[in-house]
This record gives sequence, structure tokens and C-alpha cells, in this order.
Amino acid sequence: MPEILLPYTDVEMTEEVNRIPNTYGLLNALNIAPSERKGSRYVRIGYRDGQIYVLAQAPRGAPGDVGPNDSENSIILEIPHFPHIDFIAPDDIDGLLEIVNGQVTPASLDRELGRKLAKIRVKHAITREYIRLGMLKGLIKDGKGRTLYDLYDVFGISKKVVDLQLGTATNLMDKCEEIRDHVQTNLKGETSDGIEVITSPTLFSRLVSHPNAEKFWLNAQNANYQSQIGRSNLGNNWGRLFLFGDILWREYKGSLPVKTASGEIVSEPNVAAGKGHAYPTGTQNTMRTYDGPAFHIDLVNRPIEGEEPILITTKQLDHGAGYEIKSQSNFLAVNKRPETQVEIITSN
Repeated sequence: MPEILLPYTDVEMTEEVNRIPNTYGLLNALNIAPSERKGSRYVRIGYRDGQIYVLAQAPRGAPGDVGPNDSENSIILEIPHFPHIDFIAPDDIDGLLEIVNGQVTPASLDRELGRKLAKIRVKHAITREYIRLGMLKGLIKDGKGRTLYDLYDVFGISKKVVDLQLGTATNLMDKCEEIRDHVQTNLKGETSDGIEVITSPTLFSRLVSHPNAEKFWLNAQNANYQSQIGRSNLGNNWGRLFLFGDILWREYKGSLPVKTASGEIVSEPNVAAGKGHAYPTGTQNTMRTYDGPAFHIDLVNRPIEGEEPILITTKQLDHGAGYEIKSQSNFLAVNKRPETQVEIITSN
């Protein structure tokens, strides 16, 4: 009986899976925390505690003020490793029919492999979106709910929380100003072109229906507080948008599948009910997704091609049982200034 071989090498499959575009998720579509390649599995984030201040006037030729030397501190984070195992078994192909270009044809190993690679790309794309969501929440977890990094603990800062109190006649413009003031105060030399908030559907609905919000977006003549409600299909999310208080509020619908401690797969909302997360937009380098090297002896000091690299390796199973396909990605999303983030809640 002739041996059935995979139609592609590991290198070719790695190249192919990295050609498949990542179209999953709102944060991916917004290009929050763009990818950056690293040659090490560690990320070093340096920061200085020196202050920038307005200089004093002095006569021409006079010595200037002597500035103190900045002391530099650094934080070192290890890039997590995300491996996954898939299989192609004889039953995935043997005796099955499929429609190709309108014709009924026998299932093939080639086409089954293409389907597997497409699913692999989606699995790693979902993971990347989940890690980026964790970054905006300040608590990065893996797919089993295990905490990888609490960014507030790592950077030694306290999380800022703003309670909108949507069950009362709260002054929402004052709340928006509190959010803006905190974000902009903590940019500390970084630039930003605006502030956005990703919200749960429940918080978004309560916000836009609050009397103090309605009176602004319903009254088109109030030019000082231009507001509008729209809808966006970025990342195929179809969430609502609300420009209010000089902040763009984005509804992030949906959930992601994660495993519980018992191994059960459950749906975790992208944003918890009644919550939102504010962050600065258009910064120079505040948020990044660091892609580290693959864990493979043949790829030591050799990067994988692709913006969001995934490595594919295969193994033929004993006794003709099929093939094992292992995929891996290695990345970490980090806000290097987590003090610029604000958690939004409503206590009533």
C-alpha cells in the first residue's frame, strides 16, 4: 500500500498560514497595539522618572539651570508561548464527498489541510484579540483563565475607576471630563489624538438612554457638544458608536470561547456587563504587541516571516493513524503606560 504523504512541507505550511489575513476582532481592526517583532522571548520596558519643566529666563550668556540626571528603571516581561495541536485522521477524508466548483468530488488531503490551516489562523487570531483585551483591562489572562500579568501590579500603580452612576441624574459631562483629565495627565510626554472607550452592550445602552446624554444628541442645535450615534462593522462586530463628551464610545458585542478550570468551554464577554475601558488613541508607541521567536531548535535566531507569525510543524502518527499538526505563536500585548487607562463602571 503506497504511503500517503502530506502535500506540503512544514516550511510551506508555515508560509501558507501566515499568508491568511487576520480579520478577527475589533481591536485588531482598530490596530490597537500594532505588532512589533522581537529577537528575544523577553521584553524590556524602560522608563525614566525625570521631570520635564518650563525653563526660566536668564540674561544672554548666563549659565542655564542645571537639570538633574534621570534615573532609569526597567520592567522585563516574558513573552507567552501559545501552542496548539490539531489532527488529520483517515476518517476526515476517507469515503467523504464535497462540492468543489459545483462538482461533487471525493474529499482530498490537500483541501482538508487547507481547512485546517484556516482554522489554525482563526484560533491564534482569537487568542491575540483576547490578549489585547486583557491589556486594555490591565489584567492579561490565557485561555484557561490563568493570570499572565496584572499590569497594574507589574508597574506598581493603582487602577483608575470612574463610576458613571447611570441610575441617577449624574452629570455625564463631568464624568467625561474626569476620564479625559486622567488619560491626558498620565500621557507624560506622549502624544494622543483622542480618547476611546470600548463598552459592553448594557453599559452602552444605558449611557445613550440617560436623560443627560439624550438631551445633547437629540438637540442638534447644541454645537458645543456635538454628539451622534452610529454603527460600525469594524472587525465584523457591528457595534454602535457614540461621540459624546469628546470621547468616542464603542460598543464591543460578542464573546470569546475560553476554558474553565474543569476544562469546560464557556463564552466570556469581550467586555463584562456594565463595564467599559478607556484608552488614548493615536499615540506614538504606548501600546504594542510583541511577537517573540518560535520555540523550535531549527529556528534558533531565525525569525518566521509574517506580521503575526505562526509556526506549523507536523508529525506522522504510527500505524497510519494520520498526522499531528502543531501550531504555535508567541506574543504579548502591553500598554507601556497603563496609568493612561480608565475602567468605566456604573454602580446603579
